[in-house]
Amino acid sequence: MNKPDRPEIFNKAGDLLKRAADAGGTAMKSVGDASEAAWNRAIDAPDEAGKRRKALLILGGGIAAIIAVLFVVSRLGGDGAVHTPVSTAQAVSVIEVASRGVTPTVSLNGEARPVRDIQVAAPASGVRILEILVDEGDTVRAGQAMARLDTNVAQAQIRSAQANVAEAESAAIRARDEYERAESIRDSGALSAEAIAQRRAAAVAADARLAAARAQLQEVNARLGGGYVRAPAAGLVIDRMAEVGRNVDGQVLFRIAADNRLEVAAQVAEADALALTEGQTAEFTLVDGSTVEGTLRRGPASIDSRTRTGEALFSLPSGTRVRAGMYLRGVAHLQERNVPAIPQSSVLYDNGQAYVYVVGDDNLVRRTEVRLGARDGEYIEILSGLDIGQRVVGAGAAFLQDGDEVRPLATEASAAPSATAPVPPAQPQDLRGREG
Repeated sequence: MNKPDRPEIFNKAGDLLKRAADAGGTAMKSVGDASEAAWNRAIDAPDEAGKRRKALLILGGGIAAIIAVLFVVSRLGGDGAVHTPVSTAQAVSVIEVASRGVTPTVSLNGEARPVRDIQVAAPASGVRILEILVDEGDTVRAGQAMARLDTNVAQAQIRSAQANVAEAESAAIRARDEYERAESIRDSGALSAEAIAQRRAAAVAADARLAAARAQLQEVNARLGGGYVRAPAAGLVIDRMAEVGRNVDGQVLFRIAADNRLEVAAQVAEADALALTEGQTAEFTLVDGSTVEGTLRRGPASIDSRTRTGEALFSLPSGTRVRAGMYLRGVAHLQERNVPAIPQSSVLYDNGQAYVYVVGDDNLVRRTEVRLGARDGEYIEILSGLDIGQRVVGAGAAFLQDGDEVRPLATEASAAPSATAPVPPAQPQDLRGREG
């Protein structure tokens, strides 16, 4: 049986080694002969100083000869050397656009506040506070006394209102009597019809003034509440501005969270405002790391033209650790749907416009603008700009320009495979020379 011919590359390598060995042997022989002759001349020198100088010359000559040998060996090979072309294409990972089950999330940030914030004001002006009966954090009932007022001033206001009522009653009685007397002599002709009408009008006006005085007395009694500031509704006292001895003139003294019900006024981005639905739940995180669940009571009614955000109201359950005024961060999970998605690392931005690099069959990249949707972890929804099955650059996209050639390292679908899916066996690869 005939032996197969050796590949040409092995023949060239054998010739190269043979030539290097011959050149090295010749060079070493020349160096040896030169060294021996120089040594003999140094031995024959007449004095010690001459011998040392010639010994140094011998050493320098030997080093120069070795350098010459190495240079000759490195230049061997000529045109028969093997040259491997260097690739200038950038190595990048490639992601295939695929359909993925995405559960979009909406980020929420807002302040906890009462659902009904009741402000309790002073019942009358010029009244001094004698005693404060409740403080912040107390729970009150509807009609419960919260502060006691100076009853002397209160009684003076009541007596003044009562005097006004008595004066109005007297005037009304007198006007009514005059009108009745005028009516009794109408037929006698002693008074004209005009005079009788004037007395009737005066009686009606007196009755009206009496009714007003009585209403004022009733208002004073109602406002003073027996000399106390009373809670208009049941709830939690969340703020107290009242101070003993202060004269109050209608300003707010207490704040009550009606029924101790709180809500989160969360700011929602314009792009997410329409995605929220009434009754949807959201999870809010407190400053200590604990969480509480809220329910959407009302979506954004309007969008701020400056911040492009709207206010959504999430009701909180009673009995939580949330306090009015706390700043909470939360997230709302929307319904899962299958959409084209790619890793967020593949998306680049230029003046607010999102774009990716699409890899063609010729391994040239093309910059393509995309419109993004909801985010789910490391993945982001593609609303437009890409189709299922297209390849986009993953890691290394930031260093590319439109039209660059790339060298794909791997192609994988954007949707991660199931953890239970079998792993295919590794395929043998062809041995190749080192590139660049």
